[in-house]
Amino acid sequence: MSSRPRHSAEKRVAVEPLDAAALERLALLDRVARWPVLALVVSGLFWAVIAGGLQVIAAIKLHAPGFLADTAWLTYGRVAPAAANLFVLGFGIPMGLGVAAWLTSRLGSVPLAWRGMMLVGVKAWSLGLLVGVVGILGGRGTGIEGLELPAFALPIMLPGYLLMAAPVLRTFAQREPGEVYVSQWYVLAAVVTFPWFQLAGTLVAVWFPLRGVLPAMAGAWFLHGVFVLWFLALALAVVFYFVPKLVGRPLPSRNVALFGFWMLIIAGPIGGPARFIGGPFPAWLPSLGVVGNVWLLVPLVAVAVNLLLVLRGQRTLVKSSNALGFTVFSLAACLLWFGLNIVNSLGFFRHHTQFTLFTPGLDWLLLWGGFGTAMLGAVYYLVPRLMGAEWMRPAWVRMHLGLVAGAVVVLVGAHLLGGWLHGSALRDPTVPFVDVARRYIPFAATGTLAWLLLLGANLLLTVQIGWLLWTTHGASCVPEVRSWLRPETREVNP
Repeated sequence: MSSRPRHSAEKRVAVEPLDAAALERLALLDRVARWPVLALVVSGLFWAVIAGGLQVIAAIKLHAPGFLADTAWLTYGRVAPAAANLFVLGFGIPMGLGVAAWLTSRLGSVPLAWRGMMLVGVKAWSLGLLVGVVGILGGRGTGIEGLELPAFALPIMLPGYLLMAAPVLRTFAQREPGEVYVSQWYVLAAVVTFPWFQLAGTLVAVWFPLRGVLPAMAGAWFLHGVFVLWFLALALAVVFYFVPKLVGRPLPSRNVALFGFWMLIIAGPIGGPARFIGGPFPAWLPSLGVVGNVWLLVPLVAVAVNLLLVLRGQRTLVKSSNALGFTVFSLAACLLWFGLNIVNSLGFFRHHTQFTLFTPGLDWLLLWGGFGTAMLGAVYYLVPRLMGAEWMRPAWVRMHLGLVAGAVVVLVGAHLLGGWLHGSALRDPTVPFVDVARRYIPFAATGTLAWLLLLGANLLLTVQIGWLLWTTHGASCVPEVRSWLRPETREVNP
C-alpha cells in the first residue's frame, strides 16, 4: 500500500512550495507555456472586446430602434446572435483552453506539450469564427439559438479546436503519478465533451436538420450542455484550484467534491429541454429536463459545503487578493445560478417566467458572473508569472473587478426583475400587449449601461496586457522591426 498521505493533491495545491528547486520548477513550467497560453488569452480577450461592441449596439437598438437602422448588416436580428457567438465561441473557448492548459501543466508538474500545435489551432479557430460571424451578419445565420453559425463555419473551426485541445490532453497524460485533483476532473470534462456537443448539435440542427420543431430542441440541448459542461465546469475548475491555494487550506472532503462532479456530468446536460416547458414537444422531454435541473441540487451542495468551509473567516484575505476576489465572486455567481436554475425549472415558476427576460438573465449570470470572472481572476494570476513582470497599475485590477461585478449585477438584475414583471403582465389579460412591451424599455436601457461597463473593463485589461508585452519584449522587437524597414543597400558595380 502506498505511504502517500490522503488528500495529498489538495495539500499540494493549497500550500505554495517555498523551496528554491520547486520555485524554479514552476518558473520553468510557466516559461514553456508562455506563448501558447498568451496566444489563447489574447485571442479570447480580442473577441470579447469585439463582442462587447456588438452587444452595446444590440442593446441600444432595443430602446432606440432607429439606431443604425439603415444598414441590414447591423439589424438587431443579426447583431445580437453575432455578439453572443463571439462571446461564447470567441471568448469562452480560447480563454477557457488557455486557463485549462496552464492548470493542467501546473497540477501535473509537467511542461505543456505540443505547443506549436496549439498556436496553429487558435489561428484556425479564429478564422472559422470570423467566417461564421460574417455569415451571420450577412444574413446566412441558421436562426437556431446557440447554433446560429452557418454550416460552412464548423469544418474550419472543429480542426482548430482539436489542435488546441490535444496539447491539454497530452499534458494530462504525461503528468506525474499521483491523485488527480478536482480541478483536473472539471478540465477534462470540459475539453472532451465540447466538440461532441458542437458536432452533434450541428449535425441534427444545421447540416441534416430534424423535422418540425426538433432542431429547436437540439439547440436547447446543445446550449444547456455547453453552459454546464464548459462554462460552469471550467469556472469550478478555477474556483477549486485558487480558493484552497490562495487561502492556504485543503478541501474538507475530496470525496464529496468528486461526487458532486459526477452528478454534474450525469444530470447537467439533460436539463436543456426544460427551456421549452409547455411547448409543442412530447411531454417527457421537458419533464426530463426538469429532473436533470433539479438533480443539480447535489453538485450545488457539494460545491458549497467544500468551498464555503475553506473561505470561512477569510473576508480580509478576499478583499486584499485580486485573484481571490474574482474567484469568490465567480463562486457566488455559480451558486446563485445553481439555485435559480433549479427554481426556474419548476412548472409553477417557469410558467411565470417563460418567454421573458428571466432565462437570458440566468444565462448571463453564468456566462459573465460565473465563467467570465473566474477566467479574469486566473488571467490576473497567471499572466504576470508567464511574463515575469507585474501589472502596470495594480489599482486597475481592483477597478476591473468593480466594473465587472457592477456590470453583472446591473445586467442580471435588470433581466431577472424585468423578466418577472414581464411574466406578471403577460399573465394579466387586462394589460394590452403594447403596454407589456413598453415595460421593457427601462430594463433595456439598464442593459446598455451594463454592456458599456463590461466593454470598458475588457479594454482596461487589454491595455494592461499590451503594456506587459511591450515592457518585456518590446525592446527586443523594435530593432528587428527596424531592420525589416531599413532600405536594402546594394553594391553598385562601376
